[in-house]
Amino acid sequence: MSRLRGIKNMWTWCLYKVGIFFSCYLPSLMACWITERIADFNFFFPSGKGKLYKKAILHNLSMVLGEARQSRQVRKMAHRSYYNFARYLREFFSLPRLKKQDLLRLLVPVGLENLDYALSRKKGVILLSIHFGNWEWAGMAISLCGYPVNFLVRKHQNRRTNELFYRIRRKKGVRVLFLGQLKKVIKSLQRNEVLAILADENIKEGIEVNFFGQVITIPAGPFKLARHTEALIAPAFDVRSRCQKANQRGIIETPIEVEKSLPQERSIQKAAEKFMAVVRDYLYYYPDHWVLGESKTAKKKESS
Repeated sequence: MSRLRGIKNMWTWCLYKVGIFFSCYLPSLMACWITERIADFNFFFPSGKGKLYKKAILHNLSMVLGEARQSRQVRKMAHRSYYNFARYLREFFSLPRLKKQDLLRLLVPVGLENLDYALSRKKGVILLSIHFGNWEWAGMAISLCGYPVNFLVRKHQNRRTNELFYRIRRKKGVRVLFLGQLKKVIKSLQRNEVLAILADENIKEGIEVNFFGQVITIPAGPFKLARHTEALIAPAFDVRSRCQKANQRGIIETPIEVEKSLPQERSIQKAAEKFMAVVRDYLYYYPDHWVLGESKTAKKKESS
């Protein structure tokens, strides 16, 4: 079994290396066309884990749009979501060849004054987002503007893939921290640095929040961390232009404070609801930007 896993991991790593080669050396329009055709194939003919991914995308977008999973609008947005995820991968794989000025030309940070305000308190800032647009590019663009940025990520089970992604991020000035490295996470905020976290993955311990009229659970960790360190939470989102050649915008919204004057549970809940209000606004206008491959399960309301 371990040998089979090793072969599978090597195959995955090789595919990533091929993706990097084509993303870096093919003309941009050709690379874009190829990735969209791959996205088309995976959307219309999913297999294996691809079936679970498609089911999750349809489920999540049906919650956002308030329509059945197989409705025309949900499927249309899901198809666009596949394109956006394919663009994310192509853009990420092109990073080894992108220079600083190229990345800042392609993605323009907006709202840096909000980041400056949060950092002026000398408590660090938690840049909180979801799997939306190209969250990697947005964080890297902020780093290239001179801000010390840390990504908090999960380790890949594949060691080679983990090292590959680690090197790509580090070469763009981003420090990589892994889940479980709590001391390093806290120290990064104590040094008044930026800590980027994604807050839409499914975990056991979470906070129940309103999500388009339903109740879902989001991670409590970022909000507990903000309360403990007194760091502000800055919601951040990468918005793509509908035109392929136009710039993306990495938008940093008004920071949210987890009020220590309130009881812990209430302060965390209040901050989480404020964050989700911003998330709902972005998902309302850009539903196809959300590429989370996990189904967000709505809580059933107890009957009285």
